[in-house]
Amino acid sequence: MALITAMTMVAQQLGANRVITGTKIIHPCGDPNLPPADDRAMRLEIVKCALKALQTDVSRPTVFTPSISYTSG
Repeated sequence: MALITAMTMVAQQLGANRVITGTKIIHPCGDPNLPPADDRAMRLEIVKCALKALQTDVSRPTVFTPSISYTSG
């Protein structure tokens, strides 16, 4: 199982095996404040990271961070 969330510490404390760092609590898989093309690119990187996490063997809660920058407020 993989969990995409902006609250990675909570997910780790609850024992989620694979935690993917999301962008915001309300919008963990994107940022509606960005232009559509940038939002789509951000969502794509988050999903790619989640798929990579699912393919990775883990023995304890592990945080995976997408290779994107969070620029919007």
